[in-house]
Amino acid sequence: MASAKDFYATYKVGDIAVPDWSHLGVTTHPTVKLTWDQIQQSDKDENNTKVETHTPQEIQSLKQSFATNVDASQFPPAVVRTGNKEEGSKPYKLKYGFGRVDALSELTDGWFFTVLEGTEDALDDVKAQENEGLPKRLNEEIDMRKFLVGKVTSGAIPKTEQAIRAKFRKVYTYRKKEVENRVVPQVLAELGVELPYELYPSTNRVTQWIENNSKEDYVIKGEFDHERDMYGYVMKEGYHWRAVINAILKYNETGKKTYIIFHCGAPTKKANFTIKRKQVLNAFDGFKRAFTACGLKTWPIVILGALPQDKERGENWKVLVDVKSIKNDVNHDVIVETLNEEPIAA
Repeated sequence: MASAKDFYATYKVGDIAVPDWSHLGVTTHPTVKLTWDQIQQSDKDENNTKVETHTPQEIQSLKQSFATNVDASQFPPAVVRTGNKEEGSKPYKLKYGFGRVDALSELTDGWFFTVLEGTEDALDDVKAQENEGLPKRLNEEIDMRKFLVGKVTSGAIPKTEQAIRAKFRKVYTYRKKEVENRVVPQVLAELGVELPYELYPSTNRVTQWIENNSKEDYVIKGEFDHERDMYGYVMKEGYHWRAVINAILKYNETGKKTYIIFHCGAPTKKANFTIKRKQVLNAFDGFKRAFTACGLKTWPIVILGALPQDKERGENWKVLVDVKSIKNDVNHDVIVETLNEEPIAA
């Protein structure tokens, strides 16, 4: 273990971990050891992928950590060359690592830095992705929205859902699909772009549909529906197995069946709502055949239908899309058997 001061004085530059940002179009040059007077710092201008910068408490926490121990396996902050060679000028500009620099500047005379080279758009992508998965300051969803809106307003990407989703997946590579499905519609709404479909990212959103739109009332959280004499459950595509097991257990316990209302994630190039809904029905049919072959005498599931989602096709927002119309929908002849998207719980 070494303090920041000892680490800066003795550690070899060549032993510093170097990140690879080539997948974002940025070249990484060898690490440099710099003093603070060699670096231009502008948190307001350069830390532009964050809505809020580090709090005093976060800086103090970083300072205390560096004062006692430096983790040599972590990548250092990063700079770009300014091209300014005049005497007394600062030849480097800080691009990310503002919190760490704030903390370290009170402990040492300088630090080690990764040197980056790339377009401003590519460097912005790196700044946005740099915190992902690292214990410094994980991007909040509000930061993601700011970043993506900025990419559109600056002209770096088109104002389309496809372009925004592509940028999200490129930068926030390891985020779950549910995060993307929350952030992207919010970005489009902020930009004044109306989605041609509706998503239900939570059971609360389904409850809103029931209360504000539906002609009929439903239960959706596994409660007992006295009117229909069944339990009710809302399901997001991909969670068929959970719905089936819960229904079997409930039937064994009470002798009552479970009805299912389901919804799907955002359509893709390979699967629109027609295909996605047929995939859901096919999955339930597959479970039914398998359990029947194993001796199950009563299939305890009744599928009431799918939540309306497709605005382009003019779906009636007051009623469920019933099973018969889904099966008879010939909008697409090919049914993709494999679900390609990560399932999201309602």
